[in-house]
Amino acid sequence: MKAEITASKTALQTDLDYIKSRDIYVTEDLRLIRNTGGYPAIGIKDGVTGFANYAADQDDENFSITFAAYVQLLKPEAGVMGSGSKKGVLDVASDIIASLKNNALGGLVETAFPTTQGGSEILSDGNLAILMVPVTMQYTRFDTV
Repeated sequence: MKAEITASKTALQTDLDYIKSRDIYVTEDLRLIRNTGGYPAIGIKDGVTGFANYAADQDDENFSITFAAYVQLLKPEAGVMGSGSKKGVLDVASDIIASLKNNALGGLVETAFPTTQGGSEILSDGNLAILMVPVTMQYTRFDTV
């Protein structure tokens, strides 16, 4: 999964040029507010991996990666919907899906599709209010034994 996380990070950095490369990062917890960096941002979190073996000597590996879209909450409606040229958290989540859906990550996976997009949530550390929407992508890799 490490290679797929790295490849998906690179794809997002390439496709979503309105987000600074340093603001697309791997995180231990999607609800963690960083001390440095700007917004909008995307946090990447590893997910669950499932394995299957078939009589045809084929192994399947199915795994998920969750991508959290973050925007700074300055005006409540604008944080969700966007305002003028500023993208809202739903716009960033849609852009994540557009970048990664059916993206084989340079041949690392056979299938890539979104399974869920969560509702927006407010995160705060007392000084900063962030709006977050998680997007979970499901990936499949087939290996012949």
